[in-house]
Amino acid sequence: APGPPHAPPAYKFLIEVMSELDPQQRRLFLSFVTGTPALPLRGFAALRPQLTVVRKDCHPQPADKFMPSVMTCANYLKMPPYSSKAALKEKFLLAIREGQSAFLLS
Repeated sequence: APGPPHAPPAYKFLIEVMSELDPQQRRLFLSFVTGTPALPLRGFAALRPQLTVVRKDCHPQPADKFMPSVMTCANYLKMPPYSSKAALKEKFLLAIREGQSAFLLS
């Protein structure tokens, strides 16, 4: 299983879904999170600020009702604690596809 052994299930789901992305989806993900479709020459290690993934608080509603959100200026991804890989994948792919031109405060 991906990630550290103590990692929450949603983190492991995210790593699994990201590892399954095709090249176009990878560009959409980068654009969604960083505002640009390509990494620096040295990859994620050279990304400044570094990519940060945090848990998005959804209480008292079920996390599966929420979309991931980002702060592109900080390369900051806020992911709800989805109940399953399928729930995460559905919302994640929708967010990277449809969130390209949205500007919302979260």
